[in-house]
Amino acid sequence: MWDKDEEELITKGIYLPLVRKVLERDVEKLKKAELKFIGPYLLLVERTIIKIGLELGKVKRQLSQKGIYIYNEGIKEGLCLYLIVIRGYRQEKKLFPHLMKQSVETYINEYLNPPQNE
Repeated sequence: MWDKDEEELITKGIYLPLVRKVLERDVEKLKKAELKFIGPYLLLVERTIIKIGLELGKVKRQLSQKGIYIYNEGIKEGLCLYLIVIRGYRQEKKLFPHLMKQSVETYINEYLNPPQNE
Protein backbone atom coordinates (compact mmCIF):
# COMPACT_ATOMS: atom_id res chain seq x y z
CA MET A 1 0.00 0.00 0.00
CA TRP A 2 2.85 2.40 0.75
CA ASP A 3 6.54 2.40 -0.10
CA LYS A 4 9.56 2.42 2.20
CA ASP A 5 9.87 6.22 2.33
CA GLU A 6 6.22 6.61 3.24
CA GLU A 7 6.54 3.92 5.92
CA GLU A 8 9.47 5.83 7.44
CA LEU A 9 7.46 9.07 7.39
CA ILE A 10 4.48 7.35 9.03
CA THR A 11 6.73 5.87 11.72
CA LYS A 12 8.25 9.26 12.46
CA GLY A 13 4.78 10.83 12.43
CA ILE A 14 3.75 8.40 15.15
CA TYR A 15 6.89 8.40 17.30
CA LEU A 16 8.24 11.97 17.20
CA PRO A 17 5.26 13.47 19.09
CA LEU A 18 5.70 10.75 21.73
CA VAL A 19 9.43 11.46 22.01
CA ARG A 20 8.77 15.18 22.41
CA LYS A 21 6.12 14.52 25.07
CA VAL A 22 8.48 12.28 27.06
CA LEU A 23 11.27 14.86 26.94
CA GLU A 24 8.89 17.66 27.97
CA ARG A 25 7.88 15.61 31.02
CA ASP A 26 11.53 14.95 31.77
CA VAL A 27 12.25 18.69 31.70
CA GLU A 28 9.60 19.23 34.37
CA LYS A 29 11.17 16.50 36.50
CA LEU A 30 14.64 17.95 35.95
CA LYS A 31 13.48 21.36 37.15
CA LYS A 32 12.31 19.78 40.41
CA ALA A 33 15.43 17.63 40.83
CA GLU A 34 18.08 18.56 43.35
CA LEU A 35 21.11 18.58 41.09
CA LYS A 36 24.21 20.64 41.68
CA PHE A 37 24.31 21.93 38.09
CA ILE A 38 20.89 21.74 36.52
CA GLY A 39 21.50 24.25 33.70
CA PRO A 40 23.52 22.04 31.32
CA TYR A 41 21.00 19.20 31.56
CA LEU A 42 18.04 21.48 30.92
CA LEU A 43 19.83 23.14 28.00
CA LEU A 44 20.61 19.78 26.40
CA VAL A 45 17.06 18.45 26.74
CA GLU A 46 15.41 21.73 25.68
CA ARG A 47 17.62 21.97 22.57
CA THR A 48 16.72 18.38 21.77
CA ILE A 49 13.01 19.20 22.09
CA ILE A 50 13.46 22.10 19.66
CA LYS A 51 15.33 19.85 17.21
CA ILE A 52 12.55 17.24 17.41
CA GLY A 53 9.91 19.94 16.90
CA LEU A 54 11.64 21.16 13.74
CA GLU A 55 11.93 17.64 12.36
CA LEU A 56 8.31 16.91 13.28
CA GLY A 57 7.24 19.99 11.33
CA LYS A 58 9.11 18.73 8.25
CA VAL A 59 7.58 15.27 8.63
CA LYS A 60 4.05 16.69 8.94
CA ARG A 61 4.55 18.83 5.82
CA GLN A 62 5.81 15.82 3.85
CA LEU A 63 2.91 13.68 5.08
CA SER A 64 0.43 16.35 4.05
CA GLN A 65 2.04 16.76 0.60
CA LYS A 66 1.78 13.01 0.04
CA GLY A 67 -1.85 12.89 1.22
CA ILE A 68 -1.08 10.83 4.33
CA TYR A 69 -2.95 11.40 7.59
CA ILE A 70 -2.34 9.68 10.93
CA TYR A 71 -5.04 9.44 13.60
CA ASN A 72 -4.42 8.10 17.11
CA GLU A 73 -7.39 5.90 17.99
CA GLY A 74 -6.26 5.12 21.53
CA ILE A 75 -5.63 1.78 23.21
CA LYS A 76 -7.84 -1.23 22.58
CA GLU A 77 -7.24 -4.75 23.87
CA GLY A 78 -3.72 -3.81 25.00
CA LEU A 79 -2.66 -2.43 21.61
CA CYS A 80 -2.13 1.18 20.53
CA LEU A 81 -4.23 1.78 17.43
CA TYR A 82 -3.46 4.27 14.69
CA LEU A 83 -5.57 4.88 11.62
CA ILE A 84 -3.46 5.68 8.56
CA VAL A 85 -5.30 7.33 5.68
CA ILE A 86 -3.11 7.39 2.61
CA ARG A 87 -4.54 8.91 -0.56
CA GLY A 88 -8.04 7.85 0.49
CA TYR A 89 -7.15 4.30 1.54
CA ARG A 90 -7.54 3.45 5.20
CA GLN A 91 -5.35 1.06 7.11
CA GLU A 92 -5.15 0.38 10.82
CA LYS A 93 -1.73 0.06 12.43
CA LYS A 94 -1.56 -1.82 15.73
CA LEU A 95 1.47 -1.34 17.97
CA PHE A 96 2.42 -2.99 21.25
CA PRO A 97 2.92 -0.40 24.03
CA HIS A 98 6.11 -2.02 25.36
CA LEU A 99 7.65 -2.02 21.86
CA MET A 100 6.61 1.60 21.42
CA LYS A 101 8.36 2.44 24.68
CA GLN A 102 11.55 0.79 23.40
CA SER A 103 11.30 2.69 20.11
CA VAL A 104 10.81 6.01 21.91
CA GLU A 105 13.87 5.26 24.04
CA THR A 106 15.86 4.48 20.88
CA TYR A 107 14.81 7.80 19.32
CA ILE A 108 15.79 9.67 22.51
CA ASN A 109 19.19 7.97 22.51
CA GLU A 110 19.72 8.92 18.87
CA TYR A 111 18.85 12.56 19.53
CA LEU A 112 20.83 12.92 22.74
CA ASN A 113 23.85 10.94 21.50
CA PRO A 114 24.28 11.71 17.80
CA PRO A 115 27.03 9.78 16.00
CA GLN A 116 30.37 11.57 16.05
CA ASN A 117 31.87 12.40 12.67
CA GLU A 118 35.50 11.39 12.61
